[in-house]
Amino acid sequence: MASYLLIVNPAAGKGAGSARAEELRERLDPDHAVDLVSTTGRGHATRLVREHGADVDRVIAIGGDGTLNEVLVGVLGVGASADTRPALGFLPGGTANVATKAFGFMPDPGRLACALSHLEGRLADIGIADLGGQSRPFLQWCGAGLDAVVIDELNSTRTGHMGLAGLVLKAPRVVASVVRYPAPTVHLVADGKELAPAAGVILANVAEVAFGGTVHPGATPFDGEIDVVTMRQAGPFRTARMAACMMLTSLTASPDVDHRTARTVTIHSDGRVPVQIDGEPVGYLPVDVWVEKAAVRLLVADRRP
Repeated sequence: MASYLLIVNPAAGKGAGSARAEELRERLDPDHAVDLVSTTGRGHATRLVREHGADVDRVIAIGGDGTLNEVLVGVLGVGASADTRPALGFLPGGTANVATKAFGFMPDPGRLACALSHLEGRLADIGIADLGGQSRPFLQWCGAGLDAVVIDELNSTRTGHMGLAGLVLKAPRVVASVVRYPAPTVHLVADGKELAPAAGVILANVAEVAFGGTVHPGATPFDGEIDVVTMRQAGPFRTARMAACMMLTSLTASPDVDHRTARTVTIHSDGRVPVQIDGEPVGYLPVDVWVEKAAVRLLVADRRP
């Protein structure tokens, strides 16, 4: 029988994280060995996985996308490959829960407990972003420029509303921050080839990202590559058009962007350009990004090509 380490952010979901974690533990097969631990602050989930992850078959993150990312960091530190790392699951309970739609994670504790009995896990790629010698993995997406400006603004005034609701509630502040942003030129090299200068870039490991938007409908974490979408120019009109395309169809449907796939991407700028990873501000350019193919086994249904 599989053994589990459940790691919960008790503050997730306006304080409902602990109750959801308890429900999951109670509904898991009683023959499973299950340990439930709570985080006490930023980075604690990563430490918990590194301390205890080698002793279990599966680690389940319970909370928001930030908790999932911290647990992912810990899982990657346990072994050298997916075969030697515990499988990773997720019970969404945050304010944005972007990964829920992107990967098909189940938000209901009862359904998840039932599904875990037959889920083998699916090998998935991750992105690795290196900023100043510090490596940060991501499951979903990494952005530099305009989207990171939006993420910065949402996080600077975070009050529990994230996702599309947070974007709507904070629209005046977000628009003002985008208008103020000077959009320094971003330079990119993808798989050794220099790309055209851009105003911003999104590196997507999945199709759906924050706010219910789609970067590229064909983006998938199961192909060994990352989708590179560069925004040619900034400005209110172009930014609004790109945002509309992203929400209604996909960002790559906009005439203001270029799209390709790559395994390695180097990004730099002479200006101060913010960077975000999985919806969290992480610093400023330069950044080197690469794909680690089949790096982790995700406990999700095998429903994608």
